[in-house]
Amino acid sequence: MCAVSKILERIIASRLLLAARSKGMLNPNQGGSLPGLSTYDPVLTLFNNVKTLQRPRLKVLSLFLDIKAGFDNVDNSTLARILREGGIPRYLISWVSSFLGERSCTLVFQGAPGTPAPVNVGAPQGSPISPLLFLLYISPSTSKSLGA
Repeated sequence: MCAVSKILERIIASRLLLAARSKGMLNPNQGGSLPGLSTYDPVLTLFNNVKTLQRPRLKVLSLFLDIKAGFDNVDNSTLARILREGGIPRYLISWVSSFLGERSCTLVFQGAPGTPAPVNVGAPQGSPISPLLFLLYISPSTSKSLGA
């Protein structure tokens, strides 16, 4: 069953990525984390922009952020709102809401499992669709801050 769910996640991820790109929901400068994007191109672009701005003796500032535990903080209802406002098809929004909803976590101590506890936020680590969901979740803040 796990292999089938991973295949389904990849199919939905490719459809969601196509829809998000067509609606302009992803920052055009995004590198890595998604199929067909490497981190090499944005690094070269940044290097070129810095050199170009330094020639006329302008000062250049770059800000890099490492969002710790980003996947753990994806809120299902907020992401659904972002997808709705972005014009993503309803069936994809429903799938994502179902995928992120009604999850539970069971902690195991000394080999004895505890009681399942509900998990209200977060995208699962290791899922093929989680990087895209996280990027879409932060897309309103990155598009505003980068002038997209």
